[in-house]
Amino acid sequence: MHCESSNVNAMWISGVLMLSFGITCNAQQRSAPQEHDGWQFSVTPYLWMAGQSGTIRVGNVIPAQNVNVHFSNVLSNLDFGVMGTFEARKQRWSIIFDGFYISMGRDSDPILGGALGTARLKLENSVVQLAGGYRILQSETMPVDLYAGLRYTNLNADLTFSTSRLLPAGAARGTNVDWVDGLFGVRAAYQLSDRWSVWGSADVGAGGSNYSWQLIATILWDATKTVSASGGFRILAQDYNTSSFYYNVRTAGPFIGARIRF
Repeated sequence: MHCESSNVNAMWISGVLMLSFGITCNAQQRSAPQEHDGWQFSVTPYLWMAGQSGTIRVGNVIPAQNVNVHFSNVLSNLDFGVMGTFEARKQRWSIIFDGFYISMGRDSDPILGGALGTARLKLENSVVQLAGGYRILQSETMPVDLYAGLRYTNLNADLTFSTSRLLPAGAARGTNVDWVDGLFGVRAAYQLSDRWSVWGSADVGAGGSNYSWQLIATILWDATKTVSASGGFRILAQDYNTSSFYYNVRTAGPFIGARIRF
């Protein structure tokens, strides 16, 4: 029973981060040609259509498993998800808050011809990041920011078995891991025209994990003075290791978002 539960947990933990990990990527401010004395704010809902590759091990008995999962596998088992970014800027300083929550569930076919009933795996994942930034190059066409902060990651998986001939009372098993990383990064934008701009972002982190890094490339189009559409590509890599859990996974794929400034 332990072996089967760990295998299922490992398989679905590998898919949890595909929809999200929106860390600072959609919260970038368009390069402003003029400096404002007061606070400026933006809110950005987004969707990261990512796949994953790497290695995961759950427990001490089950060997590490290779992961190669597509975004469509996660989407087909999604129960609920919410994600977004909030950024506040005053002159050269900025505060970036990003968070997401995602819940996935899957029911198995009858196990051992129904002798073990059916199993349901429920997987929840949340990531919260708070970072502060400073604009080291104040430019109309190519501003550059440095930022630093903390990123909290939580993975929670629950596997339950229905009542059956071999398990008259059913059974339940859970796995929970979390960690906090410090991070440091740089982001820069380039104004192509009045409505179009591109930017890139890179950060590295460590602390709770052995290491993490992230690369982001984005293009933005200003539909109005207060609403922008964004799209691009992001790669997030994390390496976390304990005696009972190993997670070395690279999450990559395109994303889309809409930013509202006020």
